Amino acid sequence: MQRDHGLVHVLTGDGNGKTTSAVGIAVRASGRGLRVAFIQFLKGGLSGELPSLRKLGVEVITGTKHCPNQQKHEQQLAEKGFAIFCKDCFVINEQDKLLTKDAFGKAKSLTSSGEYDLVILDEIFWAILEKLVSEKELLGLIEGKSRNCELVLTGRGATKGIEEASDYVTYVGKVKHPFDKGILSRAGVDY
Repeated sequence: MQRDHGLVHVLTGDGNGKTTSAVGIAVRASGRGLRVAFIQFLKGGLSGELPSLRKLGVEVITGTKHCPNQQKHEQQLAEKGFAIFCKDCFVINEQDKLLTKDAFGKAKSLTSSGEYDLVILDEIFWAILEKLVSEKELLGLIEGKSRNCELVLTGRGATKGIEEASDYVTYVGKVKHPFDKGILSRAGVDY
């Protein structure tokens, strides 16, 4: 189902739920017969939404973060229902840089092809904060997207330039979070 004009959404802020909101948009679009792609940057491979999106026929591409202790985290998740992430989970390595570059290249191709009604770039602003993608490159992607492609951008730290180039800007702010009480992220709820 082709539409004649796709808009640009920004979901940003320090609160929880930006990816969840983007997944909701993907589910809604898929339910309406739209062709959807979900590209995730720099997150570990344990996100529960990815298998669900694939089952709905969403094209899922991961430029995900690979921790050297990933196998240990997966074992913790299987045994305890949660994983205690280590400092290595958050250190950007050469593999992460290559995966991000590759995922961004695919994003440019998918958004400009005219084949997708909705493309979501999850955690793209983290990639910008880490200087793996530039604001200029993302602005170029926005400018070069096909007219019918709806684009959703998520992550903390959206730049003013990206916000100005967007049609929707939603700030997700933290008021209260269980992590402040020492409660770790839980599989199936938080990831």
